[in-house]
Amino acid sequence: MKSNPEKLRAGATVKCNDKNGVIGAIINYNDKICALTVYHLIKAAKCTLDSEFSLNGFKGSISKILDDLDLVIIESDASSDESEISNLGRPRIGSAYALNGTKKNSCNVMTVGKTYHYLSFSHRSIPLPGDSGSPIIQNRKVVGILSSVFFNNAAGIAVSVENFI
Repeated sequence: MKSNPEKLRAGATVKCNDKNGVIGAIINYNDKICALTVYHLIKAAKCTLDSEFSLNGFKGSISKILDDLDLVIIESDASSDESEISNLGRPRIGSAYALNGTKKNSCNVMTVGKTYHYLSFSHRSIPLPGDSGSPIIQNRKVVGILSSVFFNNAAGIAVSVENFI
């Protein structure tokens, strides 16, 4: 549990071994409050199944690794009152934004797929490595989780959240 009144929500910070990333979504998984983020963050931080995570100040531990999707599900000790479960949705071609904390980074969903969605960003606001895991939001719903960015053409890939709807 956490003393800070801030809720556990999409866009908040996930931390393991002094590496920061972003929580892509908060979901109910196996009757637990869990965070979704990118698995490559966990690998880069050399975190293991036994590692302790900080989810916006709440404690967390790995519940499941979805390596083929570059996602990890992290169980949180936050209660439902301390959490904001994400509204998940299916994307459509058009404007969206990536969220990191309170910073919104405008983007466009260029293609929609069952597994991945392709995004375009302004060359002036290309996401950086610390933005990995950011939720991609359209119409107040998380429609994907930022996984990769191509700096040469300001494009990105978001993992679909369709399997969790």
